[in-house]
Amino acid sequence: MNIEFLPSFVNRLEGFLEIIAEDKPSAARKLHKEIIGACREIQYFPYKHRKSIYFDDENIRDLVYKGFVIIYKIEGETGRVFAFVNRSAVSEELKNGSAATIFDKGMP
Repeated sequence: MNIEFLPSFVNRLEGFLEIIAEDKPSAARKLHKEIIGACREIQYFPYKHRKSIYFDDENIRDLVYKGFVIIYKIEGETGRVFAFVNRSAVSEELKNGSAATIFDKGMP
């Protein structure tokens, strides 16, 4: 299985890491490496992670990692990683009725 990182994922991850890097560049680099590594593991067991709680589709999965949710869609032999969200931010946005914005319209 191939793993594809869509711009919606990359942009949110980079934005988040830039904020961390302002205070601790080494922590940002370490977290980036860990998150990409966790995503690469999808190729071995794509259905290992829970069915997404945000989408009603068996092929959309939530990889939960250190308080973040990485959302990907399984399409044949490709895993398309399309969203990176902070679970606490999602809870706030759900309360405010704006949760759709967390996905940046990046769902494949």
